[in-house]
Amino acid sequence: MAVIRGLLAAIYIGIQIESNWTKKWLYALYILLFSFSTTLPVIIIYGFLGGGFDKDIFRFAFVGSLFYFVFSSIFFNTSFTVIDDREHYRMLKYIIVSKTNYIIYALGRALGYVLLQISSSAIVLVLFIPIFKVSLSVNFLLLIFSVITGFVGSFGIALMFASYYLLSVREETSLMDILFGALFLISGAMFPPTILPKFGYIISLYFPLSSAIELGRYALFGKHLTAFFSGYSTSALVSFAFLVNILYFVLGLILLNFALKSAIKKGYIDITTAF
Repeated sequence: MAVIRGLLAAIYIGIQIESNWTKKWLYALYILLFSFSTTLPVIIIYGFLGGGFDKDIFRFAFVGSLFYFVFSSIFFNTSFTVIDDREHYRMLKYIIVSKTNYIIYALGRALGYVLLQISSSAIVLVLFIPIFKVSLSVNFLLLIFSVITGFVGSFGIALMFASYYLLSVREETSLMDILFGALFLISGAMFPPTILPKFGYIISLYFPLSSAIELGRYALFGKHLTAFFSGYSTSALVSFAFLVNILYFVLGLILLNFALKSAIKKGYIDITTAF
């Protein structure tokens, strides 16, 4: 029960911190418009300039961008809570020494983000289905599995980034901006990774979000929209996505536990850097 209470409290705290700068209805409108803005490059490049909204490449990029918006918000925002809690609220040391395990706290924050982002992305998708005349063949079980799998991998990446911030005495927020663009490219969200050089394609193939996003597309359309992962059967894609995302999650757990012990030993959990 203590774990569940801690998890629910972390979810509540995360949502409140995200939305406490304005009224709730205005924040809901903000995340909806922000979610829509992630699809604007796709609409312009593939829709208006690329020759139409009825092509598979448009559907590939449109849905991929929404999935990346959801998953990236998990690992960027969750890892950034280390800085926020340590530098802004000065509460990190109290969270770490409390009865709630820090990983449970981070999980709650991640769940808070994903609930908000999935809601806004789902609304955008539903609104644009009739506008772009997108025909779907939805496998809901596969769709749920893809979201859960992507969440697991994204949370693993969040733990890796959080490990870095726990051991950093000089905050470099520009790193997140650089990584956002780089990971967007290799995730296969907007461009098929088959256009990348061989080493880039291999990196993309084993990046956890690539398979999770492709699994989400497959769950929505019932087919592969590009050559990326087209050689995989449904069961093979499910197994591959599961294994890769679990691997990143386990690696994230190992790194965070090491970083927590080191940060506590070095006194970094209550250090301030004038951030």
